[in-house]
Amino acid sequence: MALPERTYVLIPKKLPKLPKSWSELSWQQLQDCWQVKMRYGGNQDVARAEALLILCGLTPVETSEGRRRNNEITTLRYNENTGEATYLLRGSDGTMWQVTPRELSQMAKQALPWFDYPYGDPGEDAVKDDNGKVVKEARDPVRGYVSGMRDALILPKDEITIDRKHFALPQVACNSLTWQQYRSLQAVSPQLFAEGISESDALDLQAQFLAHCLTPRSLAILDTAGGTIRLRPHHTYQYDTERAERMIPFWRKQLDPILFHICFQCYQTALSYYAKAYPLLFSDSGKQDPMKDALQGEVGTINTIMKYAGYAEQQQVYDSNLPFVLDILNTMAKEAKEIEQMNARIKSKRH
Repeated sequence: MALPERTYVLIPKKLPKLPKSWSELSWQQLQDCWQVKMRYGGNQDVARAEALLILCGLTPVETSEGRRRNNEITTLRYNENTGEATYLLRGSDGTMWQVTPRELSQMAKQALPWFDYPYGDPGEDAVKDDNGKVVKEARDPVRGYVSGMRDALILPKDEITIDRKHFALPQVACNSLTWQQYRSLQAVSPQLFAEGISESDALDLQAQFLAHCLTPRSLAILDTAGGTIRLRPHHTYQYDTERAERMIPFWRKQLDPILFHICFQCYQTALSYYAKAYPLLFSDSGKQDPMKDALQGEVGTINTIMKYAGYAEQQQVYDSNLPFVLDILNTMAKEAKEIEQMNARIKSKRH
């Protein structure tokens, strides 16, 4: 028997305080929201509405008029006067709520504008016809998203445990990555969502990405603090390419699509930040790509960085953290640009 009408109230227009970006989610919320995105695929409206219910602590309830099937939102009730479908929801305090699909969709769109853009929203350029007339106006990006270090995805945990193994999660703007780690991830990333890729190959690539992204904890026994060498067992996270390659079979067996997407999201938003922080290195024009050139010209890049940093061995460059190397490459790019401009001025004076 249906519950009496008086036991239901409308969801208020003023919602509880909600996260303003992916970075404000707890680890459980991050997992729940990504699970919703994956469950509903391209249906962003439904996914966003489900995420709003999760973040507000509201749960669709079962009645004699309808049921919640396969953990999805279903129509549970119809208004006898208007015939409009409504969802019956229960709050964490036991209060019962009712809301129409249209109202829920509108509230979710207003409350979670960041939900549709997990890898950063660069906006869209204006579309013009052959005569140069704008047929579609440019669309601005979601304001404030990946516009600075604070907007890059910040994971709420430092490490994660999988099958009793401990791994370091990417930190703010992935500034814990080494240059060698970045090289490995850049070799895998472009292939992850290639058109026509088979499901098996996609899973293999996801396992490779996690193997190079998540650094396993290891036991270190050498301590040279204070100028002396002592045996002092302690745990550390230190990336090693060969060890990462050996971890690929492990991740193939333990592959968690949600964990992959969270890590990939963190990596992509970090690259978006670096593209803004170092515009000379990351070009959107397609005419030149200094970072691609740097990766392809491996020997020259490493030797130049060694001179700038005062390193004696190439491995010191590979073990350096990503922002440090990017800063050196950016300085090199600035100097090259200044020399180019100076040569252009001299040439123009001669003519």
